Amino acid sequence: MNNFVQGQPEPSGIPARILVAGNDLLAGALASALQTYGFATRIVLPREPEIGYGIEWRPNLVLVGVRSLDVTSGFAIVGELSRSGLPFCVIDSANDGERENLWRVAGASAVIDRSEPFDQLFRTIIRLLRRGRAADTEPRSSPPRALAVAERPPEFRLQPFVVLTDREQVVLAELIEGHCAEEIANAAYVSISTVRSQIKAILQKLGVNSQLAAVAQARRAGWSLENHRDTLPERRATDVLA
Repeated sequence: MNNFVQGQPEPSGIPARILVAGNDLLAGALASALQTYGFATRIVLPREPEIGYGIEWRPNLVLVGVRSLDVTSGFAIVGELSRSGLPFCVIDSANDGERENLWRVAGASAVIDRSEPFDQLFRTIIRLLRRGRAADTEPRSSPPRALAVAERPPEFRLQPFVVLTDREQVVLAELIEGHCAEEIANAAYVSISTVRSQIKAILQKLGVNSQLAAVAQARRAGWSLENHRDTLPERRATDVLA
């Protein structure tokens, strides 16, 4: 925990504990500016176990930079924050609407364009802090969407994946690990057209339009290939994909 940067004491009556999770210049500049404005601030790297230490601090708001992360790593961090119940804001580039949608579905309170002027970014942070303070005084009728999905019975959450064939399950597991179609094909000694056909089938059966959305849906549901191996005979990935 020696990588934490302790900010100034919280102003009385203001929920001012802010955790910044990032490994770039913007994260450092944000943490420094927040301290200057009187917020109690800590900065951690967006990875385990550092993000876990930050959650234990119970900040009022988490700012997490995901631009330098791949989709798999980004969803691992976002998923942990969502499960913690802490309000968090994702900082990403605005030129990828699909990524922005996925962060929101995963439970982000807001998605901020990293190219926004600093004053605009600060206004968004203050608005989120005020919203969080108001929410603390009101009973919550239901958990955030991402948490609600995670708390459903496993058989309900995993139901959409039952229709996937053995081959498609292996391909989806590889996508979750961050592998592209060409890498999956090379590893399994099959044609890339075969893998692309399997990916297309996965998207159609899950009712999504992209590989990113399929990965997000699987992660929200807690799906993994291991969930099904107890009921499947032992086999190699190449046997399933062939």
